[in-house]
Amino acid sequence: MTFSPGTQLYKYVLKQKIGGGHFGEVWLAHDATLSSDVAIKLLDERMAPAAIILKEAQVGNRLNHQNVVKVHYADVVDFLGSRLVVIAMDHHHNGSIIGQVNPGNFITAPKALSFVIDILRGLEYLHEQSLFHNDIKPSNILLGSRGEALLTDYGISCVSPGLAPVAAPNAYVLHRAPETTATNSISVTTDIYQVGLTLYRLLNGIGSIKDLVARVGVSEFEKLKTLGKVPPPEEYLPFITPAVKRIITKATYPDPAQRFQTALEMRRALEKISLFGYWDVMATGEFFGTLANNMYTYITSKSKGGYEFSAFKESNKTHRKVCVSKFSQKGLTERQNSELKRDFMLAVVNGEL
Repeated sequence: MTFSPGTQLYKYVLKQKIGGGHFGEVWLAHDATLSSDVAIKLLDERMAPAAIILKEAQVGNRLNHQNVVKVHYADVVDFLGSRLVVIAMDHHHNGSIIGQVNPGNFITAPKALSFVIDILRGLEYLHEQSLFHNDIKPSNILLGSRGEALLTDYGISCVSPGLAPVAAPNAYVLHRAPETTATNSISVTTDIYQVGLTLYRLLNGIGSIKDLVARVGVSEFEKLKTLGKVPPPEEYLPFITPAVKRIITKATYPDPAQRFQTALEMRRALEKISLFGYWDVMATGEFFGTLANNMYTYITSKSKGGYEFSAFKESNKTHRKVCVSKFSQKGLTERQNSELKRDFMLAVVNGEL
């Protein structure tokens, strides 16, 4: 079903499409009765009965937490001979956190960790309400007006009194936990698994997991999950610290019993991480590090004599640029060059320069 700006649906006038997928579309709309703008999710009843679709609104309406999106109301309206379910929520004009990715397609570590700590707070709350979110991914995390992250989209969430594992109504294949593939069950630890893959994608590249599936195929991808090779340990960007890697590894461990057992446990682990500097990407695609009042860059080249790695520090105040001799060497093998780059980038992150 096609919608366009200016279309009126019951009391809503559509203004701008802000999201969508197989479930339907999300629009910024003007609510004429309240004279205010809201975000509305439009779902065609031909995709599923209204009573089933409305469960999402019923779940979202009972929520009240700073890190989850609240559903205010829902309506069933006639449109061009079909019935639409319209679910109205607060509009967060900053959109999803995907809008925060840099030219390298990742989010800087301080931001990424802050966002995930926020959604873990929201997930703690959902679990306290006996709810499994079941669809945690970057596009389902919105950015609030104060820079806080909020979980949204309860289309395949499930109520589970006592938080016992239940059958999954559906699953996002990229973030589906191994046990969900094997038994179609979801639980607290499948939500944790999804948070772990979300954190990896934010730090390492939003498209990194999709790229892996494209290379190996869905069947092999699911096998790699059971072997603990998703995320691939060898594909981490060099500035991601061992401490952060350990948290992601634990969250995505194939055996649910070896993962974090609660959102609180994972959040506390992330809150212990100390990052003194971070790496970002320029519009030209070049990496640059930030530590205190300095910017760090590097140049690597290859000649007959091997690789040459040159590291630099530039003051943000005086713009004086100097070579960091400790991390500048010639005649390196390819492996030595990669290791020196990793050590230099981690030195910035760990505040060792």
